[in-house]
Amino acid sequence: MTEDDLKSRCLAKAFDELDSGRISELSLRAIARDLDVSHQAPYRHFKSKDDLLTALSCECFKHFSEHLNARTRGENEWEGLRLMGLAYIRYAVSYPHRYRLMFNEHHNGFALTGEALKQAQHSFLLLRDQLGLIAKLNQSAQHIDPQADAMFIWSSLHGLVSLLENPLTDKLPVRESVLKNLVDHVLDRIGTGIQPRSDA
Repeated sequence: MTEDDLKSRCLAKAFDELDSGRISELSLRAIARDLDVSHQAPYRHFKSKDDLLTALSCECFKHFSEHLNARTRGENEWEGLRLMGLAYIRYAVSYPHRYRLMFNEHHNGFALTGEALKQAQHSFLLLRDQLGLIAKLNQSAQHIDPQADAMFIWSSLHGLVSLLENPLTDKLPVRESVLKNLVDHVLDRIGTGIQPRSDA
């Protein structure tokens, strides 16, 4: 086994643990045992569990960005923005443990640095650049602030994801139809918030 193979296998095993919801049980010694290598072998690539989690987060953000980029583009830049929001939600729902790792670094006790931070920033820049494209191509959308509005959308989607995965949401005193159409409603409201103003 080459060193590149060992590193890839360590990350693959870490992904298995993450996707199975067992990330808290993850350890470099356990990975070494499962891969049938010496307990010191993984330390040639990862200094600690936190180092492995940072590398894992980097790969998660890469996957997240690829998912956003692979979305259907839509017939125009406005529809493309909505489809990006939908892709964001779908990723969070499809890969809940990866999503939590990506966006709860401080809670997990490690910090994103280097390439991991770069990949996290890239996923945000995809949204900012889409808003910049809208402002560039639409004279009536000059009120859009790509950075500020990207933060508005990002925070709205993050809050929506939190509601979708919280069991309390299903017990709130709201109509069943509200919960059923929650994603579409939030995306519609986001669109309303940044669409061209009537007095523009």
